Amino acid sequence: MNRFQDLFDAQKALFATGITRSYDWRAGQLDRMAAMIGENEHRFQEAIARDFKTASLEYHQETGGSIKEAAFQKSQLKEWMEPAEAPLPRFLAASGHKAFVHRDPYGVALIMGPFNGPLLLLIRPALAALAAGNTCILKLHQELTATSPLLAELVPQYFNPAAVATAPGDIPSTTEILKLPFDFIFFTGSTKVGKIVARAAAENLTPVVLELGGQNPALVDETADIADAAKKIAWGATAWGGQWCTSPGYAYVHESVAGEFAAQARKALAEMYGQDPKTNPDYSRIIDPQAVDQLSGLIDQAKVITGGHYDRDQRYLDPTIVFPVSWDDKIMQDEIFGPILPVLTYRSLDEAFEKIAATPTPLAGYVYSRNQATIDRFVSQLSFGGGAVNQNNIQLIIESMPFGGVGVSGMGHYYGKDGFDMLTHAKSILVSPPGVAIDHLFPPYTQDKIKALPEWVEY
Repeated sequence: MNRFQDLFDAQKALFATGITRSYDWRAGQLDRMAAMIGENEHRFQEAIARDFKTASLEYHQETGGSIKEAAFQKSQLKEWMEPAEAPLPRFLAASGHKAFVHRDPYGVALIMGPFNGPLLLLIRPALAALAAGNTCILKLHQELTATSPLLAELVPQYFNPAAVATAPGDIPSTTEILKLPFDFIFFTGSTKVGKIVARAAAENLTPVVLELGGQNPALVDETADIADAAKKIAWGATAWGGQWCTSPGYAYVHESVAGEFAAQARKALAEMYGQDPKTNPDYSRIIDPQAVDQLSGLIDQAKVITGGHYDRDQRYLDPTIVFPVSWDDKIMQDEIFGPILPVLTYRSLDEAFEKIAATPTPLAGYVYSRNQATIDRFVSQLSFGGGAVNQNNIQLIIESMPFGGVGVSGMGHYYGKDGFDMLTHAKSILVSPPGVAIDHLFPPYTQDKIKALPEWVEY
């Protein structure tokens, strides 16, 4: 017997009653989530800081962003729930037919959160699931030794477990819960684990959203504002301790301005974090000592132009810039996921685009340039989940823009209405007036009836 079976069955039973389809139930769940976080905001912030996000802005983003998301979804929910009318061929419209697309909830959703967004990257998908009319089980992350226990404590105080519940994040528990026939699975994490989730989902033909990662390029051409690009990219590579799925994985800089870029990036890190980042409260930690080991092993000390120091026991790694880096260096073989910025150089855009296109499809892509032709080529020619022009990372916070990966960086997307649509099935309904028939569909078939068939596609 699967130890999560009773919880799963209770959520299936609640969904079967039809109550989750109502606006009142959905709005009530959003209110409960906002209350849980708002009434315990200080406790959540303390827990997130203990886990690794010591920078105050970052743990405020976690709690404030979650509360804001709940309010935003509730403010839009009635409109989202309304069936959308679809256009019809002229002969159907003329006969009084109408077409509607209803958004139908799936049922019981499994929401699997990552460590790097201790609260926001678990709660945000959960809010989308609840707004869409689903129940959900929140699979906590085992590396979040402060935030996960707090969620396990508080969720039962605010929710009926048949609506929202938590499950442990250890590997045996995850393996067991993935055997259940969920109606939807939402996973945020590594590509490696994403493949495991996708295989488990395939056993039950369960639809999934996979928000994964990748080595995200930040292309800087010779026309860019170099100081601006260097500061933004240096910040993006080191915020959240570099453990941000949309962080620039490397700066790919035209050879004529690469030296200036590296110097400006080094200067920017000193301005943001000072000469001793280890004592700076605005600089976050690494999730665990093993991750420090892995990250420090990627650093070629001969190429470090700033940083490079680490303290395993304190889960600390300097904000680090490595320059010049080649594509053959160890650090370029996989996603870094830490506060290390490799700086590579290119001679021509053809060379740069060929190299970027040859890498696994990343979650994000950034271009810094004043040349519109270069910008247009970057956006239209390269495949990546989403990105920005002369900016990085903060596309992640905009509700009106869908967020998601492509290829090895994920599938599906969410945020705002896009999340609501992703967590619901588009159920198309054609409505005919009573007594109105399309006579030429019925035998006997004559040449006049056959000639009328093209009317089906005329709008």
